[in-house]
Parts: sequence; structure tokens; C-alpha cells
Amino acid sequence: MSIISSYKSLPENVKLVLTGIIGALLGFVTYEIIYFINPFEPKASISWFLAFIAGVARQHALHRWLTFNFKTPYWKSLFKAYVMYSGSLLLSSALNWFLTEIIQLHHRIAWACCLLITALISLVLLKKYVFKVSSIQDFNHLKS
Repeated sequence: MSIISSYKSLPENVKLVLTGIIGALLGFVTYEIIYFINPFEPKASISWFLAFIAGVARQHALHRWLTFNFKTPYWKSLFKAYVMYSGSLLLSSALNWFLTEIIQLHHRIAWACCLLITALISLVLLKKYVFKVSSIQDFNHLKS
């Protein structure tokens, strides 16, 4: 049995958390690269914002591939992901700015705080909103 097959046989909640951790590690790398090349101020907050936008598509793809057994129509679920994450993006960007610019917290600690907030929001909304079968039409699409 391959690693991917073993992974996909895990309970869905375990896969959700593990895939989130994989995405967080990739997100940290993305953030560090953007932070390194970003010439604009406030550097940490702009880097967080840009890395977050890129991360939505990455996390969506990871969860479609690794977490959920059924597949909703791709573009519909990606759109739902961006809608769901838009609130998190605004909240976490404001928090990141506050932590790094006002409190003067190190940008990596602020990144971790913001990640924690968005991860909690995601755990609640991802399965219920982005990857759910919402209508008979979607269900019939899945069967074919």
C-alpha cells in the first residue's frame, strides 16, 4: 500500500488536520520567500496578505486531493474557498498589522498567531461550506 493510499484511508478529521499542517508548513515557506523579496512597508503585513491569497488555492488543492473523498465541481468549490477565506484574510491581516506595527511583535510570531486564528476558522467552515454536497445537482454530478 502506498503512502497516499494509507493517508487517504485515515479518518476524515485526521486527514483534515494533517493536510492543514502540511499546508501550514508550505505556507510558512511561501511567506518567508515573499517576506524576503518584499520591498514594501509594512513588510510583514503585506507579506502575510500576499502569502495568504496564494495559500487559498494551495490549501484548496491539498484538501481536494488529500482530505475529502467526494469531489464537488472544482471551480465552484475554489470560489467558495476564496469567499470563506476572505473574512479570515481581512481579520488576520488587521491582526498581523496590529501585532507587528503596534505591539512590535516579531513577524514570525505574528505569522504563527495569525495562522492559529485562520486555522481555527478553517476547521469550522471548510467541511461545512467549501466541500459539501449542496444540492441534488451537485450530488448527481458526483455520481457520474
